[in-house]
Amino acid sequence: MKKTLIALLLIFIFMFSACTDSTPVTTDTAMPDSDSLVSDEITNDDTAQGVTDEPESETEQPVLSVPKEPVVISFVGMGDNLIHSPIFKQSLLSNGKYDFLPKYENVKSVIKNADISFINQETPMCGESYGYHNYPQFNTPQQMGLDLVTLGFDVICFANNHILDQHSKGLEDMLKFTNTLGAVTLGAYKNEDDASQIRVLEYEGIKISFLAYTYGTNIKPSSSSETVVPLIDEDRITRDVKKAYEISDFIIASMHWGKEDRSYLNDQQTYYSQLLADLGVDVILGHHPHVVQPIEWINGKNGNKTLCYYSLGNGINNQDRLRNMVGIMASFDIVCEENKRPYVENAGCIPTFSYQTPGYKNTSLYLLSDLTDSMAKKHHCNNKGDTVTVKNAYKQVTDIIKEEFLPDYLKEDGGKQNG
Repeated sequence: MKKTLIALLLIFIFMFSACTDSTPVTTDTAMPDSDSLVSDEITNDDTAQGVTDEPESETEQPVLSVPKEPVVISFVGMGDNLIHSPIFKQSLLSNGKYDFLPKYENVKSVIKNADISFINQETPMCGESYGYHNYPQFNTPQQMGLDLVTLGFDVICFANNHILDQHSKGLEDMLKFTNTLGAVTLGAYKNEDDASQIRVLEYEGIKISFLAYTYGTNIKPSSSSETVVPLIDEDRITRDVKKAYEISDFIIASMHWGKEDRSYLNDQQTYYSQLLADLGVDVILGHHPHVVQPIEWINGKNGNKTLCYYSLGNGINNQDRLRNMVGIMASFDIVCEENKRPYVENAGCIPTFSYQTPGYKNTSLYLLSDLTDSMAKKHHCNNKGDTVTVKNAYKQVTDIIKEEFLPDYLKEDGGKQNG
């Protein structure tokens, strides 16, 4: 059963109460040369970031303490909650209200049963006055935010390229709503002071910081608005990680990056994943490509290891290709023992499948393990040039994810069953 979670907004405070035997965190790395990543259209920066020299100084983490009994925290993280118009139209009730909960009925137990659940909310929720919109300038009913909390999501991330789809005024109105949800929300802030307040969630005495950044936004922010959507920027990231280490025991970074519809990494992902590892971030959750990308352990320069999910792919959505239907939920345990800094165990993934029949009807999110050949034959993507079978759906995961991170049913024969 999920226990009560307390969101803390703390900063510039040294807390000497968590885990120990930590290694130094580098904070003085140089900023690579790069052009602005904010554009009026969807862009993907495949330009290599510069390689920096070794920093001249290091800052030690505070010496911390933990409970004598080991604490194990289960975590799941879902990828892009991509709400196209068929999803909200199907969720409209006769009384004019919306109910998205049935769309997640088949995965809700996974969300509820985890101690901490995270989701990347890809589409903004600016309110009814903006109208509800499909791609390319999304706006999703605010009931989605309420339903995400009901489902059990504790952390909702908004750092993505669509967050300004209804412009800065839309974001301002969205934040008035999302700040009332009772969940940890991050990746979009009312001003720089708000953005500087590291989001920390405490569970059984263990403090977990959440950071979030995006490569850019499709709509440029208004010069008259104080709202902040943090871009992927080395100086900002380095500064934020240093602050997070001062006030928490474990750090998770959400990165909206990569190239859409590609399972390989681009240069920005390669550069910044290593930077995050060198800074001592514990886990990276990647979004934006709308397809699954690799999972790997990255060696940090101080002997630490960072678990990196380069792209979790999509959750529910109405895109047109099989590769976009299959996503993964990050799944791991955070373990904290006396005289040790918290560490990751049981790193893996829980694959999901976005089901829809022709014409984008009957959209619902399933566990990939529940997909049947009968369901596959009826899938919308069969009419869009793909052959949807259980075998082909499994291959969207098994061709990309190392076996050590796969669930048992995909390890048995590489997903070759049920063809």
